[in-house]
Amino acid sequence: MTAPKPVVTGRLPRSVWITAGSVIALLMSVAGRHGFHRDELYFLVAGRRLDWGFVDQPPLTPLIARIFETIGGTSPVALRILPALAIGGVVVLAAAMARRFGGGARAQIYAAVTAGGAGVALGVGHLFSTAAFDYFLWTLATWILVRLLDGDEPRWWLGLGFTVGIGLQNKHLMALFAMAVLISLLITKQRKLLAVKWPWIGVGIAAMIALPNMIWQVANDLPQLEMAGALAGRSDGPVAFVLEQIGLLSIVLVVPAAIGLWRLLRSANLTTWRPIGITFVLLFGFFLVTGGKSYYVAPLYSTLLAAGALWFEGLEGKGRRVMIGTTVFGVFVGLFIALPLLPPRTLATLDATGELGETVGWPELVDQVAAVYETIPADQRDEVAIFTGSYGEAGAIDILGPDAGLPPAVSGHNNYWLWGPPDRHGPVIGVGQIGDVLDRICPTTAQAGTITNPYGVENEEAGLPLYLCMAPEGQLADIWNDVRHYN
Repeated sequence: MTAPKPVVTGRLPRSVWITAGSVIALLMSVAGRHGFHRDELYFLVAGRRLDWGFVDQPPLTPLIARIFETIGGTSPVALRILPALAIGGVVVLAAAMARRFGGGARAQIYAAVTAGGAGVALGVGHLFSTAAFDYFLWTLATWILVRLLDGDEPRWWLGLGFTVGIGLQNKHLMALFAMAVLISLLITKQRKLLAVKWPWIGVGIAAMIALPNMIWQVANDLPQLEMAGALAGRSDGPVAFVLEQIGLLSIVLVVPAAIGLWRLLRSANLTTWRPIGITFVLLFGFFLVTGGKSYYVAPLYSTLLAAGALWFEGLEGKGRRVMIGTTVFGVFVGLFIALPLLPPRTLATLDATGELGETVGWPELVDQVAAVYETIPADQRDEVAIFTGSYGEAGAIDILGPDAGLPPAVSGHNNYWLWGPPDRHGPVIGVGQIGDVLDRICPTTAQAGTITNPYGVENEEAGLPLYLCMAPEGQLADIWNDVRHYN
């Protein structure tokens, strides 16, 4: 016997809000564990050097970093407040979409739990990055699109345009989302929504918000295009892209997500919701073919889970109990993969570093660079330049180094190259993978140490060399155009 369709109420169940609060509380409870991520260090430095754009992202995330550093000081906990709130917002929006799709209280609660418990949501919610805000903004934009498809006031297009514009100031991937939505509407009967003035006013709003960054990109020779090419060149291929989606969600949540996609594409009410399913398919296919990172399409998973929650609501008896059990198990396992619930040494033991591995070892790296710095005679230290192979190492020197008495770092990596060479003309300390840079300006370069961390974690810095050039015959400024690398 088929269960009757539940009555859809106007308010979200209290359990949805409890779930959102629990996710935020969980993320904040671990926000101070381990330390900064390499990207967080970089965003802090970029926030101190605000501009309308950067080589590898628009200005929104560095601006937020500047605001939260000003309010809460230079700490991981202060930075990670807003990402946690963003994922809490995703939880609520997923439940709201489940209600719009026709789900009752049980579907709304399941959508909230799965959207907030997905490994990728917890992972991006733990760290301060463009990905965290992208996740929320894509979900918010999709929720507004759901309202429009469901026949809400056309003025919601203005909200969608504003959201897309803000998203473009965070990450240019939002433009691909907007294009996929436009194509999806044009090839379905919902193209009728475009026959009024409001969507085009929304496009204008998005364009005006994004314009300052676009001008900056053009003025700086469109570095984002070079960045996109470099990232595509590092792709592991289409098979890995597909398999990594399972890791992002967990193999358990792939089931309701896949069913949710099928329902959006093929449900009896496909005229209404089909553009959302097509948007996902278009973006998934585009990133698959072009070598995009696996998490690029992840912000749409909360929508698929919201649609899949209606399938869960229709389960009865044993089927429902099995799905509840497997969902709880999948979320539980994901917690230990996405969040620093275990001590840092466990990362080395499990040989599963990932992004968490990049949150350990930075204070030790700074101390090791400081030890090399202290071997330089005191009367030469004011002219010492520290040249690093990556923005993470440079960020660690700039953010954590002042307490150790270190001068600012320079690097050829991403926006550090654009910030220019050092105004120093003495010894040079090389950090990490710097190739033959020092050999080109120094006849005698010596390895002065090796980067280690006390946890045995094999992250990107572990085992890299430290160099010292005491008497350079040239300056980094002389070869600055040759040290640039965008990736």
